[in-house]
Amino acid sequence: MKARSQLYLLVSILLFLGLSLTMYKYFTLGFTLTPGKTLTVWQVQARIKFDAEDGPVKISMGLPAVDSSRRAIFNENLSEDYKFKVFTEDDSRKIVWSRNDAKGPQVIYFRGDFYHLGAPAMEATPSETKPQVVLDGPWKIAGKEILQMARESATSDLDLALQVLNLMDEERKDPHVRVLIEDVENRREYMEQVAKVLSLAGIHTRVMRGLRLQGNYTQRSITTFIQIYVKDEWVLLDPDALTQLPFSEALLWPENTRGLLDVYGGSNSRIDFSVSSVQKSAGQLAVAAGQKSGSPLVDLSIYSLPIRDQNTFKLLLLIPLGALVVVILRNLVGIRTSGTFMPILIALAFMQTTLLLGLLLFLVVVSVGLVMRSYLSHLNLLLVPRIASVLVFVIIIFAAIGITSHKLGWESGLAITFFPMIILSWTIERMSVLWEEDGPREVLIQGGGSLLTASLAYLVMISPHLGHLIFNFPELLLVLLAIIIMIGSYSGFRLLELGRFEPMTRGDE
Repeated sequence: MKARSQLYLLVSILLFLGLSLTMYKYFTLGFTLTPGKTLTVWQVQARIKFDAEDGPVKISMGLPAVDSSRRAIFNENLSEDYKFKVFTEDDSRKIVWSRNDAKGPQVIYFRGDFYHLGAPAMEATPSETKPQVVLDGPWKIAGKEILQMARESATSDLDLALQVLNLMDEERKDPHVRVLIEDVENRREYMEQVAKVLSLAGIHTRVMRGLRLQGNYTQRSITTFIQIYVKDEWVLLDPDALTQLPFSEALLWPENTRGLLDVYGGSNSRIDFSVSSVQKSAGQLAVAAGQKSGSPLVDLSIYSLPIRDQNTFKLLLLIPLGALVVVILRNLVGIRTSGTFMPILIALAFMQTTLLLGLLLFLVVVSVGLVMRSYLSHLNLLLVPRIASVLVFVIIIFAAIGITSHKLGWESGLAITFFPMIILSWTIERMSVLWEEDGPREVLIQGGGSLLTASLAYLVMISPHLGHLIFNFPELLLVLLAIIIMIGSYSGFRLLELGRFEPMTRGDE
């Protein structure tokens, strides 16, 4: 394979890996592309009360559904006397508590934190055939009468469903309604009757149990909602408010949940829920959810390190951004610098000192260093002792600037210690040699190019959006690598060379 083909293949692989991993973390794991975004986290606590029968007990509770839009951060057992495990079966989850010796009144607490990403989950589409009508006899006649009354003011299937809910209100005492709900014993059976009426109109329905996520409340029982399929999507209806309820404002249990609470070895069981909301960072939630699910992109990544080490990598991951700036300015624009990546280290120092103060301190140190280096050139010293002498001079300059600024009450001068003294020593040496060989003009060109490159790299590296992206999506380093490799294969004119070679493009007059 030719070198050019290998280059294109390598760049394509790097771009594919970097972008695909980034999109996976964004769409699947919930990482955000912008810093500072917060999400509402709903803290749901269940309290189970029952009377134990003086022996082993086993309690099973169905857990709310979690999918690509509704996430669970963690589940926490708050009852130390009971052992518990979480099981998954038939696409539903349940938690089971057990204890060998329980007697008298018992209370179990369990808490789960949930948040909504805003992107609805891809739910199953109902079959193309009409829903099976299970009403017959007088119930079917009553259902059709209710549908006829509802159609008088309904303009869509959604309006029709809301009108049916309104007409089937138990307090209306309508004879058709009484026929349908005369044997109803609880809210779920009532909602199932509503679903059967809607099925007469060809509307697909599902009866779901869940909690409203609105405000803060305590000791609330689980309620029953109804979902209808209209305009190629499932819509959640609030039977009490007679309105459509956003999925972000409800915590639903799977449709196939057989029993919300089962108690073996006890009696008089009861469960109620408390709900409260807090605001948390979207990035922290994505990391917590990824760690809980065991995602390798989170579990085997920077996020698994201690916070102190994470902060170190936040700075290190910015260096490739500075390297990209240097590559663009040197290879595409044609700016000359003193040293290849010296501007990146200077930019890192600017991040600690701010740009204007950093430029001032850099010019002071280099200017004084060049004067001292010019004196050393008359002593005919060897290279290593000369560089060591320059290093000593730089440290003396650092100390003089720090002490003087402190005495004058200008504490910002102490930021001089953030500059890499070894790099400054080599910079002074290189500029001094350049001065002797090519004159002061070349020193100004390369020195100015270095400061310009360092300043632009600093502006890129301090960008909060770029810093957020590169830390939360380190896979983008593969994209940066692909771009740098592509620039490295460019061998045409640089931008600043176009003026020099422009006369060659003119035709003979």
